[in-house]
Amino acid sequence: MLCHITRPDSVVLEVEVDPKANGEDILNKICRKMGIIEVDYFGLQFTGTKGEILWINLRNRISQQVDCLSPCRLRLRVKFFVEPHLILQEQTRHLFLMHVKEELFKGSLRLDMEQAIELCALLAQAEFGDHNHNTANYCYSQIYGQDPSHDTINNIFFRHKSLEGVSQASAEYQALQLVSSLNYYGVEWHSARDSEGQELLIGVGPEGLFVCKTDFTPIERIIYPVIQMATQSGRNVYVTITKDSGDSEVLLFKFISPSAANGLYRAITEIHAFYRCDTVTSSVKMQYSRDFKGHLASLFLNESIDLGKRYIFDIQRTSKEVYDRARRALFNAGMAVTGCGSPRDDCSLSPLRQTKVEREEQTCVSCRETCVLKEKLQRLQEALTCSLCCEQEINAAFCPCGHMFCCYNCASQLQCCSVCRSDVDRVQHVYLPTCASLLGLAEAKTTTFSVSRGTSVSEDCGDKENTCQM
Repeated sequence: MLCHITRPDSVVLEVEVDPKANGEDILNKICRKMGIIEVDYFGLQFTGTKGEILWINLRNRISQQVDCLSPCRLRLRVKFFVEPHLILQEQTRHLFLMHVKEELFKGSLRLDMEQAIELCALLAQAEFGDHNHNTANYCYSQIYGQDPSHDTINNIFFRHKSLEGVSQASAEYQALQLVSSLNYYGVEWHSARDSEGQELLIGVGPEGLFVCKTDFTPIERIIYPVIQMATQSGRNVYVTITKDSGDSEVLLFKFISPSAANGLYRAITEIHAFYRCDTVTSSVKMQYSRDFKGHLASLFLNESIDLGKRYIFDIQRTSKEVYDRARRALFNAGMAVTGCGSPRDDCSLSPLRQTKVEREEQTCVSCRETCVLKEKLQRLQEALTCSLCCEQEINAAFCPCGHMFCCYNCASQLQCCSVCRSDVDRVQHVYLPTCASLLGLAEAKTTTFSVSRGTSVSEDCGDKENTCQM
């Protein structure tokens, strides 16, 4: 089956998969073409029969969800937005920014005038490079919603000139950092009607639900802790919430089709699990339905048979698990977050009496070994971090089993050991080397190693943003 996938920057990619392939097969092929390892942040969208925008369930077959017309037309979009500093690859960050530009043009993200000027200058630097008289298209009217005045254009020019020398990757990072501070960053929007027939936009984000008018004017905000449950019945979605008085209230949202209603129902569960949970529970991950043929087969053959099985939710990992998995995948692939292998990264040495080839060889070897040492330090630091809260350092041991995997605050809340499941009689406070002391020790060894080769770490990698960073 031939598939045409449109990226957020309007580039169309073509892949061919088996007609019985899952959505995950297509996404993996696309991301492999672009060199993206952080696959879990992305999803595939298609347009339903009534014009609704729907997500492909990557765990189910494509043929079960879209018409098997060749070519199958899908859109690659960011499904789960995270903070810019959690994005490890430049390719991923670029697609995030392209998707954010779509949201800005649509009006779901709003900036004040100063933010719009800053963002326009950063986008111009990322797209055109240093300022010149030909870089006049700054998308200000699409971003801010009105045509710029002469003073505004001058302010954009001056701000763009001040960014001279800033690389494309750095400009994109700063632009994404600016947009991530906005209220509706990472919110997924669904068109619906309330019980009285009024048109609404329902936004599902990391903190909860946003009920807005069609122009994104806020009406109500519903945080996750007050949501008791969400259910779907046909074209309707019912959200039961707890009011301030303690009473329960059921909110009704009507959609143009059962598929659109299912989109909101899925989004509430999946986005809540991704951002708010430590792990995805099996009740969410393994929830499924069957078609008629699969139901008969499960009755007469085997209940665990996969025939006709369709998973309800498309969520397998939380944000913390995705970040950890991406770091490990990059490390196993021999890639640094921003390393010497990038075409834009240059390792500059001080002017020593060496040939050009010798300087380049020495630089690359030194940088590689420095990166390896820093990666080992990072893994050691992660090993000494509490596996429950992921914030404090390990400083508790369970007695009598002796296992150590969390901090004292988390350990005091457990009645049995999570490793061996034995009962805990008491928790012993222990004192291990702190991550800060290990960090200082490792950095001292790294500097000593580099100096012994005739150069220093700062000379090898420089202080620029795009040179041999970890």
